[in-house]
Parts: sequence; C-alpha cells; structure tokens
Amino acid sequence: MSFKMSNKGVFFVAVSQFGMAFSFSCIWAFMPFYIVKISTFGHKETMLWTGMIMGGTQIIAAFTAPFWGGLTSRLRPKLLYEWGLLANGFLIVLTEFPDSLYGNLKLRILQGGLGGASTTGLILVSSQSPKERLHQDISLFQNSMTAGQLMGPPLGSFAASSLGYRAPFLFAFFIISFFFVFCHLYVTDIPPQKKEASPDRAQRKGLFFGWSLILVAAIHMTFLPSILPTILAGFQLKENAALHAAGTIIMCYTATSILGNFLLSRLASRKGTVKVITLASLFAAFFQIMLILSTGVFSFTLIRLMQTGFTAAIFALTISIFARNVSGKTIGFLNSARFVGSAIGPLMATFILAYSNLLTLYSIIAGLTLATLWAFLASTRRKDTPSNIPSLLT
Repeated sequence: MSFKMSNKGVFFVAVSQFGMAFSFSCIWAFMPFYIVKISTFGHKETMLWTGMIMGGTQIIAAFTAPFWGGLTSRLRPKLLYEWGLLANGFLIVLTEFPDSLYGNLKLRILQGGLGGASTTGLILVSSQSPKERLHQDISLFQNSMTAGQLMGPPLGSFAASSLGYRAPFLFAFFIISFFFVFCHLYVTDIPPQKKEASPDRAQRKGLFFGWSLILVAAIHMTFLPSILPTILAGFQLKENAALHAAGTIIMCYTATSILGNFLLSRLASRKGTVKVITLASLFAAFFQIMLILSTGVFSFTLIRLMQTGFTAAIFALTISIFARNVSGKTIGFLNSARFVGSAIGPLMATFILAYSNLLTLYSIIAGLTLATLWAFLASTRRKDTPSNIPSLLT
C-alpha cells in the first residue's frame, strides 16, 4: 500500500480503522469455540445460536449505518467517528462478563447499534480524497481494516488458549482506546455534509444492484469462521489443534485479501473498475465451489486464499463508483450491505450446515455471486450509469 500518496486525513482515518478491526477480529476467531464452551444446548441448537450471536451485531449495524451517515448532515463526521470508536471499545470489554448465550446475544445486538462508525470513516475518506485516487484510497481504508482482521485472530486465539477466554476482550479494549487517541490527534475534521436531491427510478436500481454485490462479497468473506469447528473436526483435528488452526486459516486468507485488494485496485486504474469487478466476482464464485474438493487443512486453506484474494476488492471498487457524488446517508446505505452480508454469512452457513451439507452451502453462495454480478453489469450498461447517482435515501 502506498501510504505516501494518500493525504494525511485519509491515512489516519485508515489507521484508526485498523485499530477497530483488530479489536473485533481479536475475539472473532475463538468466539465459536467460546460459544460451544458455555452452551447448555445440543449440537444443532448451539450451531444456530452461534450464527445468531456472530451475526447479530451485523444485522443491527445494517439498519443503523444509513442513520449514522445521515447524522453527518447535522454533526461533524470526525466527532461521530470518535464517539463510535470509544463506545464500541466499552461494549467489547463488557462482552467478557456474560456467561450465557442470551447475555452475549444482547450485548452483540447493542454493539450493532454503534456499528456505523465505519460509515463516517468512509465519508471522511471520500470527502478528502482526490477523484482520481478515490478507489485507491477506499482500498487503503479497506486494507487497513483487513490488516486489523489479519493480526487479530492469531493473537486472540493465542490469548484465549494461553490466558483464558476473557483475556482477549480486555486486550481489544486497550487497542481501541489507543487508536481513539490517535484518531483524535491526527484525523482532519470536515464540516457537516450537505443533503442531496432524491434520485429517479433508474438511479435507485443502480444503487440497489451495487448494494447487492457488496452484500454477496461480504457473505464470501464472513461465512467461514462460524463453521470452522465443524469443518476442522471433519479433518480430524482436536479442540486445541482446531483452535490454533482456525486462527491460522483466518490470518492467511485475510493476508491474501489485503494483497488482492491492493493489486486489483491498481489494475482498475488501467483496465476499468467495472471490468475488474467482473473478473473478481467470477473467480470468487469459481473458488467458492472448489472448496468442496479440499481433502485436508492445507488444500482447504489454499483454495480459500485464492477465493478471498479475488473477493476482497469488490467492496472498495463498487463503493468507489458511487462515493464521490452521493450524500452521507447514501454512503451509509451502501456500507450497510457489508453489515447485512456479514450477518447473513454466519447465519446462512450455520443454518444450512445444520440441515444440509457443505456442497449446498458453497453452491448457494456461488450462485448468488453470479446472479448479483449479472444484475450489476446490466445496470452499468444503461446510459445513466451510477457514477453520478445522488442520494438514494435523502
């Protein structure tokens, strides 16, 4: 990533987003194992609870992301962003105390209400980035978030296995607090954002199809952790070995996400954003199906690396088509697709696996990818392409 080419405000928004993502992913890898440990239900019921707890935050965040974006027309985005960082930090540390599935679900839902901080981060980036660098700066934002997700799982898994399940929660709170101070000192402030006129019907369709493509990309990225205990048990790994393998697998595919996002965002500058989105989506669907052919941890991880390497860039490239010319509320709407997909991912994976098998799960995700890609490409062929679409929700 070329930090020197981005302005100071963009860089430090990305750095603070790294801290947020690190704190969340620090507890993400071991959370399914923690849920299994405290669960008083049978296997099938525990699988469904795992999906609800891991997806609950994202569901609520999806509804609140447009609201947070809309607040930027009345309040300064930097103030909202800082408040979101700090409040999420306190809720993370509170998550360590409940010893029941009900208590964990309630806190995860409350945390989702504060999940719109990344929307204000996107608004800060899009308002300070030159038009010719917008997709690269959003890629930097995304890669900083992904870098936090890369470093969090192995450290969280190590702390959970070495110090107990509650230690990573305190560590995550410390990290968020540190980057809150970093953000306050160095992120450039901007005035409240203006509202924009309502779009016509064709423009609404363009935004919706872009939203749908981001949603499916998020499903690709998030469906796996909630079912890793089951997959790794199928590869004959015991609890401690499976816990360490889960952290390693998530770390490895998050690393290829960073690399793929970086390379494809640069390729888009030469070949065109829509063409690169098409390439990334087709390969994401292909490698999704190929996961069923894996015969062990190594082959499974290798295929997953390829899949996420192509998938990760879809969010940054798609949102860059719209972000420069829409209101904060519309950016919140587009960002909500990431939360919805992140919620659907674990819910879909655990539900389908509880009642069917991995081939069914992989086929459904690949089919959704191809369907949403087709709809998105159809919308970009219209004369009124979505690059100048005003706010969908104002």
